[in-house]
Amino acid sequence: MNEEDFLTDEQKIAIERWNDVYNAFDVINECLMKVGERVNNLEKVLSEMPTPDKIYYKPPGGEEYLNIKGNYDELYKRIGVIEERLNGM
Repeated sequence: MNEEDFLTDEQKIAIERWNDVYNAFDVINECLMKVGERVNNLEKVLSEMPTPDKIYYKPPGGEEYLNIKGNYDELYKRIGVIEERLNGM
């Protein structure tokens, strides 16, 4: 005899439901683990990415490397010189 032989139909249905819930929790747990791994990978990549203050560029003819702000300042200075020349024509 099997132990299921002693269970009523209602009990068998309840056990099936609990098994379904258990399986659903397993699937949800696996999904959360995968999401956690992806978040960890994203955090690692983002922490390794250089921020704008760490990006340097040496403009043609420049003597030193400039960060983003320094490059923008240089660009606007050059644009200003060009505009002054054009307005003086």
